[in-house]
Amino acid sequence: MQLLYATFPDRTPGVGLLLLRLLLSAMLVWPWGLRAVPPQGDLIGWAWMAAVLLAFGSLLPLGILAAVFVACLDPGLQGWPAAGLLISLLLLGPGAYSVDATLFGRRVVELPATPRRQRRFRPPHDHPKE
Repeated sequence: MQLLYATFPDRTPGVGLLLLRLLLSAMLVWPWGLRAVPPQGDLIGWAWMAAVLLAFGSLLPLGILAAVFVACLDPGLQGWPAAGLLISLLLLGPGAYSVDATLFGRRVVELPATPRRQRRFRPPHDHPKE
């Protein structure tokens, strides 16, 4: 995941990404999203799986792939507007308030302290005069 996203924004952009993820996941499964009726038949399982992955920000590319699959096959979502929002979320990344950021996010690397070498005084070299 670290290779897919350069940063995991926090504060206001992170809250915005969290809100976007929650609203897109609600759009996939509840009738008060962009749809008039709940998903039909086999798509209900895919829709719930994608909604859970999106809401928690866990394995976001996999969740977005499942959500785009549902958005393109479900007539209640009208396909491309929902797919466009999902692809924009893929390009933005999960944000700091997600499972992906916890697992694959920013790392602090601390190098072990090494004892400083004592420098000895070295007199300047005497150069022969020409």
